[in-house]
Amino acid sequence: MLSLWRRHLKSCPHRKKGRSYTKCSCPIWCDGEIDGARCRHSLETCDWQRAIRKLAALEDPQAPRVKPVADAITAFENHILPLEGSTQRKYKNVLAHLGEYCERKGVHDIMQLTVEHLDAFRAGRKISPTTGLKELQTLRQFLGFCLERKWADDNPAKRIKAPRNIRPGEVVPYTQAEVSTILAACDGIGRCSYERLRARAMVLLLRYTGLRISDVATLGRDRVQAGQILLHTQKTGGTVFLPIPGELRAALDALPCPRGAGDSQGYFFWNGIASRRAVVGIAERTLAAVFQRSAVAGAHAHRFRHTLATEILARGGTEQDVADILGISPAVVRKHYAKWSQARQQRIARLFEAVYPGTYLAREEKGPVIN
Repeated sequence: MLSLWRRHLKSCPHRKKGRSYTKCSCPIWCDGEIDGARCRHSLETCDWQRAIRKLAALEDPQAPRVKPVADAITAFENHILPLEGSTQRKYKNVLAHLGEYCERKGVHDIMQLTVEHLDAFRAGRKISPTTGLKELQTLRQFLGFCLERKWADDNPAKRIKAPRNIRPGEVVPYTQAEVSTILAACDGIGRCSYERLRARAMVLLLRYTGLRISDVATLGRDRVQAGQILLHTQKTGGTVFLPIPGELRAALDALPCPRGAGDSQGYFFWNGIASRRAVVGIAERTLAAVFQRSAVAGAHAHRFRHTLATEILARGGTEQDVADILGISPAVVRKHYAKWSQARQQRIARLFEAVYPGTYLAREEKGPVIN
């Protein structure tokens, strides 16, 4: 059997009362025998309840063992291996910072991690409120994973209130002039026509399909058939095709075979040999060069998704139409693109006309106002 006791620090005012005095905050040790062997060491905690749980784990071979933070992080990283590489990197980045913090603060095992630790960790992260919210979600998932495996007795991250009313950065769709400027910039980058043709095809794909840059970089040739492009397969099993204009079709037809592809020509921009992360990185650098040369303020690849969504809504398309094309939910469309929906604005205006007659007619006489 093992017993608990406080190993009083030199600065403890209760030191003279002996180790039987437990109402201070000095480190807790255990002493006794397990299977005939002497066991006397620190439990690396000052919390009496945690010490009791650790003691139970030492005495009962079937009880869940104390899990070091580093081992728990490694186990979670193995758990998320089926996810996309980019998603894994986001999780690993947050947990790497958490692991460094725990090492600095002497938090050795998961059961030692408290709400106060997490608050201090988040306070030291110099990140935007939006990123902070995403990191909190990652911490909740990680500690929930530990709770399910009985390495912790609760999930302290769930007791942290998420920040509210966070306004994401305003994303303004490209104007037609800006799109033309970006396309013109494709002809001024790189050292040969190969790079310029790739850049132009990438920009047109972003412009007319709203695909993410990772999907553009790894686009297979079999996804473009009979003047249509397969955007994605829905969760319901259905597929979403989008007609592609002649300008994009001509750009794809003019693309040379990717360097190093050999006889394998299954992709437009990828030789199928390099890693997915490498080809996406090449696409990002290519587009960064185009945007820099274009000098369009705030230009980035994701703005093309926003541009396509707002154009669909402005021409009477529904939120469900945008959701189907971009592969997102209608709720996300309402959150980020609702103000660009002309049809929605007209419904609101007509409702207002029913409440205050004459208002909508007066507005129509002045002409529509588009934000």
